[in-house]
Amino acid sequence: MARISFKTAKTNFMEISTELAIGDKAWKIRDSKAVCFEVGCILYDGAVYYGENRYDVTIATQCFASKEELIKYVTSE
Repeated sequence: MARISFKTAKTNFMEISTELAIGDKAWKIRDSKAVCFEVGCILYDGAVYYGENRYDVTIATQCFASKEELIKYVTSE
């Protein structure tokens, strides 16, 4: 779990908690295959995104902490 803190124009302080932290391993689907990647950046733009770098990010709802979680998500109805 990671906490991201920053100042905003409207409020003095904002804190966002994420399920994954920099350096964690995560799973996602890329080109119809399950792939593992190391979280190298976390972006927030109204939603949380994880990526190996800032040019290849995936929304948090499509990233999973384990391959089993990914398989469960894919096979659920």
